[in-house]
Amino acid sequence: MKKTIAMILIGGMLLLTACTDDLPKDELVGNGQAFEMQKISDDLQASNFPFQDKEKFVTLTQLKDSVKELMGDQYWPEVDLTKEELEKKTGITEDMYVDFLAEKQVMDSHIDTMIIIHAKETEVGAVEAALERYREKIIEENNNYPQNLCKAQASRMETIENYVCFVQLGADTTIVADKGEDEIIAYCQEENERALYVLEKKILE
Repeated sequence: MKKTIAMILIGGMLLLTACTDDLPKDELVGNGQAFEMQKISDDLQASNFPFQDKEKFVTLTQLKDSVKELMGDQYWPEVDLTKEELEKKTGITEDMYVDFLAEKQVMDSHIDTMIIIHAKETEVGAVEAALERYREKIIEENNNYPQNLCKAQASRMETIENYVCFVQLGADTTIVADKGEDEIIAYCQEENERALYVLEKKILE
């Protein structure tokens, strides 16, 4: 239908242009209509491609789901933080981001956490600094809890475009607990790297 309308308008424009050759100069002002008709035609044709040149947008839920799909039962965060809780824990305020996703475990004594901040372009550095301070605080708070301390020390932060990702994962570390702290840290680091790999792939694809 849009193409039919466009053809009719273009045909009318060509007819008008042909007739103006015999018109006096002061009557050629109507040629301005031809420009408008061409503009309408261009708009109609462009509307046939509504998604052309639109930037691909990845939602934070899609990012989380990609990590959960990879890790399965080994992904333990399950409770969403509110913006107020996020600010209280990390110091990241609402004016610093476009959107955020933050999940932790139900019990505060368990520390598996994933935070993804879609930061405003001018606030990326501030968000990184806030999450680094948060990481240092978690390490300090868990000095007397060896397994949690290992998870905190193994936590990773990575910035992918304007997405600042903090992962503190590891789930069940009992499978390496008898091998010492270095092995627990290495195990948790590997889990964090797997999560970051998926996040980076999803954001940049």
